[in-house]
Amino acid sequence: MALAANPRSALLTGVNPFLKIGLSFGLIALALALKDLSAMGVLVAGLLLLLAQLPMRPLIWLYCLVSLGIFVVTSAWLLGSWSEAALAGLRLLAIFLPGPVLALSTPPTDLLRSLQKAPLPGFLALSLMPLWRFFPLMLQELERIWEANRLRGIDLRRRPGQWFSGLLVPLVFQMVVYADEVTVGLQTRGYDPDAPRSCSRPVGWRPLDSLFCLIIGVWIGSVIYLEWFT
Repeated sequence: MALAANPRSALLTGVNPFLKIGLSFGLIALALALKDLSAMGVLVAGLLLLLAQLPMRPLIWLYCLVSLGIFVVTSAWLLGSWSEAALAGLRLLAIFLPGPVLALSTPPTDLLRSLQKAPLPGFLALSLMPLWRFFPLMLQELERIWEANRLRGIDLRRRPGQWFSGLLVPLVFQMVVYADEVTVGLQTRGYDPDAPRSCSRPVGWRPLDSLFCLIIGVWIGSVIYLEWFT
């Protein structure tokens, strides 16, 4: 997998998926509780550092920055305060970044292997794997649809009115096709969630997980200190 081969994402890729799932929920809850601009800035800065470890096209960064800028300017106009608008923009980033960042850094096979240690039914563990894989797959399909429109001479950047018919509708159809392919693949291979596994070893706790917890603890501790102790 490309993520595992990329040296920049090696740290995040090797972390226990359970730890990353718990961290994503914790970061979202923390983002909803923060009210200090500096604390929110430290939280978002840490998320951006995590995101920088993953391979992403510069064009995606540009679109995200433009969208965030529009959101902040609109919020400042509606709220009448740039500080409140900046806090709202950072909160939005802190809520939406954990899921994609941690999903992009988790190979589906590692997620399924770690779920084998959880007291979950086999069909539920299998259902969580395509859901976790959905985020990077959706980004890939968006890039393909965007490039296909460019080959047809349609520049969606200058035609926002065609985003629904030229971007969202094809994306929905591709997701339906993806779901059908997963179903057919499972039926073809005769998948049985209750059958024993012969070559799959569950993912356990490793030294890298302890190092990751230490780094995250320092980061979250700094955010908490800025919010409630200064």
